[in-house]
Amino acid sequence: MPPVVLQCPEEEVILQRFHRALADLWAQDRVLIERRLGQKTVAHRLAVYLEWQFPGFHTDCEYSRNSRVDEDTYDFPSMSRPRQRDLRRNLARQGLGGGEVGAAAQRVTDAYPDIIVHYREENHLNLLVVETRLLGDARGWGGVLDAREKLQRYTLQGEEGLYRYAVGLLVELGVTAEGDQSVVHQFRDGGEVGRVG
Repeated sequence: MPPVVLQCPEEEVILQRFHRALADLWAQDRVLIERRLGQKTVAHRLAVYLEWQFPGFHTDCEYSRNSRVDEDTYDFPSMSRPRQRDLRRNLARQGLGGGEVGAAAQRVTDAYPDIIVHYREENHLNLLVVETRLLGDARGWGGVLDAREKLQRYTLQGEEGLYRYAVGLLVELGVTAEGDQSVVHQFRDGGEVGRVG
């Protein structure tokens, strides 16, 4: 039997499939969002529904490798080197010692993408990278600002792009007095292109 040949779907198709997965999340797991049971819990459930939408591809949470690099130890950087330096300086100003600064900075800088849809070992089939946040969560280190920076880097194309994901999405979810809230910001080629509905 010949191997299955996969192609990267068009951006519109990726977004349609994402929205179906998001609708499944709200229908099946709204209580997780309503009770604010945690970003990783919500990301995992969204990944389950994304997997159903992208048969033949791999859907992974917190994936820590890049197939373009041959080293076994290479993994995703989540924060640029200048931001890592700023973080270390700020932690030191808050009175942490050298070892404490290093440990605290490592917890932030070793964060991986919440969800990716790709074909392992084939960077030309990096379809979708998703960062999830609960509405109202902290906006500092590890918050929306860092999610935006990660998505800019993951979607950057050309020689500068290490990962070259076709679509990046920052998904903010919450249940408020006004009802269920889904705010989805789209990233393409290293930049935010707006909200998708």
